Amino acid sequence: MSMPLLSTIPPAYRVRRKRNWLRVSLTIVLILFLLLPLLSGYVTWSLTHPDRRPIEVTPQDIGVTYGDIEFTSADGTPLKGWFLPAANGQTDRLIVFAHGYSGNRVADKPSLPTAKALTENGFSVLMFDFRNHGLSGGDLTTVGLNEKEDLIAAVHYAQEQGYGTNGIGLLGFSMGASTALLAAADLPDVKALIADSPFSDLRPYLKENMPHWSHLPDFPFTSLILWELPWLIGHDPSEVSPLKAAQLLTTRPILFIHGGKDDAIDRAHSDKLITALAPNQPELWSVEPAKHVGTWELDPVTYMDRVVSFFQQHLGD
Repeated sequence: MSMPLLSTIPPAYRVRRKRNWLRVSLTIVLILFLLLPLLSGYVTWSLTHPDRRPIEVTPQDIGVTYGDIEFTSADGTPLKGWFLPAANGQTDRLIVFAHGYSGNRVADKPSLPTAKALTENGFSVLMFDFRNHGLSGGDLTTVGLNEKEDLIAAVHYAQEQGYGTNGIGLLGFSMGASTALLAAADLPDVKALIADSPFSDLRPYLKENMPHWSHLPDFPFTSLILWELPWLIGHDPSEVSPLKAAQLLTTRPILFIHGGKDDAIDRAHSDKLITALAPNQPELWSVEPAKHVGTWELDPVTYMDRVVSFFQQHLGD
């Protein structure tokens, strides 16, 4: 009867082979242990340092008068933008725009057409680039944390110039919508605001949607990125919470605009904010087929009419 093949292998050889496999396995684990944080760290850095998009159009291209402006945020970061006076020459009602992540003052498609509609109806408009966007200074994007200070600085600049004496409103898109909610909580002079496609809480939002932005598998990268993010920006994303800010906005008129097919920020985020603001009876306008900041594209006339009507109702005569 023949002996099993394994019994013919010397014991010393079997031990060496087992050790070699152990070394290979440990080497693979070590490489993954080093590469995964490095890859997630690179993606984290990229997300907080998005490429700047050029400003390719101006209000003049659509027949609107404007002037260049420059001011500084609380930490000294220089910010640049435009001031668009109302067509009737009045500057006592002002709407400050807040753009989305990785965009600039005109990158959101509704921006310029809506700004024109507002100026034609007696409102002045201030449009600017958040830090690390457009032509403004800075080299770090914090998705609402430092951007809140930029928006506050924009309102203070306008007030120093004597703009908006009869009412100031905010109009934000995506990140800018959430930032507008955060800033308004610290700006009692803001009488009304419109939030188009905001998130309600940054950390839970990132935990649920990181693969959309990172283009990496949820496991293990979402946890790694969320662990590395505070080290990179110096703050925890949980500090960016429009839901908490809503506690200070229960007397302010707010209009939410959110598409039913938003694949970047689900409409449920606006629903949560509306629930928190229930005593104030905030409005929600939702077009079911609309995607992220996509309502204007589907119905631009109604979009501009609703924005103008909302501010006319809440910012005086």
